[in-house]
Amino acid sequence: MSVEAKGRSPGSPGSVRGARPPAVFPARLGAAVLADGIGTGMFMPFSVLYFVHVVGLPLSDVGGCLTAAGLLALPASMLTGSLVDRRGSLPFVVGGDLLGAAAFIAYLWVRSAWELVLVAFVAALGQATVRTAGTALIAAMAEPGQRAVWLARQSAARNAGYGVGVLAGTSLVVLGSHTAYLLLAGINAASYLVAAVLLGRLPGAGTSAGPPPGIPSATEEEPSYGSVLRDRRLRLLSLAGLGLVVCMNVLPVLLTTYLTAVLGHWVFLGGLAIAGNTVIVVAAQAALTRRVQRFPEVRVVQAAAAAWSLGFLCLWILSAVPWWGAALGLLAAVASLTLAEMLYGPTVGALAAQLAPVRARGRHLGVFYLSWSLGSAIAPAVLTWLLSEGHQWPWIVLIAVCAASATALGRIQERTAPLTT
Repeated sequence: MSVEAKGRSPGSPGSVRGARPPAVFPARLGAAVLADGIGTGMFMPFSVLYFVHVVGLPLSDVGGCLTAAGLLALPASMLTGSLVDRRGSLPFVVGGDLLGAAAFIAYLWVRSAWELVLVAFVAALGQATVRTAGTALIAAMAEPGQRAVWLARQSAARNAGYGVGVLAGTSLVVLGSHTAYLLLAGINAASYLVAAVLLGRLPGAGTSAGPPPGIPSATEEEPSYGSVLRDRRLRLLSLAGLGLVVCMNVLPVLLTTYLTAVLGHWVFLGGLAIAGNTVIVVAAQAALTRRVQRFPEVRVVQAAAAAWSLGFLCLWILSAVPWWGAALGLLAAVASLTLAEMLYGPTVGALAAQLAPVRARGRHLGVFYLSWSLGSAIAPAVLTWLLSEGHQWPWIVLIAVCAASATALGRIQERTAPLTT
């Protein structure tokens, strides 16, 4: 359930007609996200090793297969958005989790490159479905002023599960056995099933409620992707989001490789940095989101872009300072990148839901998360290519991307006042 996910009027998608929205973040939703995070944390950091050791594919083939699967799954978010507008969000969150469970069970029998592409495509399809429908679900369940807070609690629960999963997965991988790697995939499949069961019984969400009642007036346009794509604010948000998602991938994709190239044997610092990032998000995400709620969402996302720029600047100077300066620079960089992540994730999801008209919320979120999926798919190739061109190029380009994204965001005029609790 890799979502940033958010209000609600009786009869809105995913709701029970006439039911009041829950006043607090539902414990069952938190438990589902936690379970999914544990499974994801166990498998994802070791996914490439799994396909190398269990499937026996060359490293370059594994990367190509996973990228191909991600690109094939790109239309999933837009298809999901259209279906959410018609049928409600919860069935597709549950369905996406079931797709994930099926994919990771199938990983146990993958033995060739084409099988890997096929099964990884199903896994990516499930992730894209959950990401889009999950955001629509929280948008339907939470009061407008609580969307970002709910997303923050979801992020904290996911990161807590991820941290536990990474520790458990590491304990299995050090055994180095074939069975240990199979357990990683099997436990991740089980975590998806647990999440699906918990969400299927989510109180106050309903499972079969359709779109909002009422017939559009003569002046109201029937929802379609044509009308959605004409929304200038959505286009600006999606373009800005594409660049900022690439920035978000620096920590998991590029940091350890960059530290190896710049600081040599200090590679272990990459693992410590990622662990520190997880701990900070778990401890501080919800509190930070509550504090920034009094500011317009656009300004908070721009602040995230500024924090990423500062972190990239700190990483840029690591090669030009003594060892103690490099340690301080890395600490400052990780702090800035973590702050950016905490500002961006919950707030941009709430902003995307806020900018969308209720009748076309699913389609709006589908377009927005298409840009998210595309950014995640191209990030490994773009970031590693930039690093291959020279130590400085990733940071020069990414700082420029942050500036361009902040400029695009500044042209979005919010149609409502800032959300408040």
